[in-house]
Amino acid sequence: MNRPTTAAPWQRRLAIAAGVFAGLCTLGVLGVFLMLTYEWGQPADAEGRACCWEKNATPEWTADALGLRVPETATDRRAGLHSNVQYDAALLTFTVSTEEADRFLQPLLREGAQMARNRHPEKQGYTRSDGFSHLDLPEPETFTEGMRITSVCPREANTPESNALGLCMNIHAHEFQPGTTRIYLWAGSDAPLPKPPT
Repeated sequence: MNRPTTAAPWQRRLAIAAGVFAGLCTLGVLGVFLMLTYEWGQPADAEGRACCWEKNATPEWTADALGLRVPETATDRRAGLHSNVQYDAALLTFTVSTEEADRFLQPLLREGAQMARNRHPEKQGYTRSDGFSHLDLPEPETFTEGMRITSVCPREANTPESNALGLCMNIHAHEFQPGTTRIYLWAGSDAPLPKPPT
């Protein structure tokens, strides 16, 4: 009677070890591939600050996209539109007299609402990929002296200016010297915003 041949115990262990090793190698290669894919999708710091900004987002186009009328007396107007897979962010900033800044802001605020002081500032040098450092300005979150902050959404105030707003926005008003204020407007949207004309 012929007995069926069976693998010796050491051969069985070797086969199991080889299978485990091959599985671990496959997982390792897959892990490296996923890590490289993620790294390639994340720009480096210098590239990250330059990434995803639309080229032709002028202050006039951005103000129109936000539904705002910038005071005619405004100087040093700057704007940007940052687009990524999660959200779009529109930025607009300009400088006016503090009196003009108050006239611009008042119709956007709810009745009786007051802008708050920045009681929890970020450290100097703080930046964000979708922030005002792209416009060669310090981030407004770093200021405390002379800084007032609020957020507004369309139709929160019963005014034509509030009704014309297209997006909710964060507002920083920084009186960086007596009688002169820089307005910072940052509006984010989960839905893609229209792109400026080329």
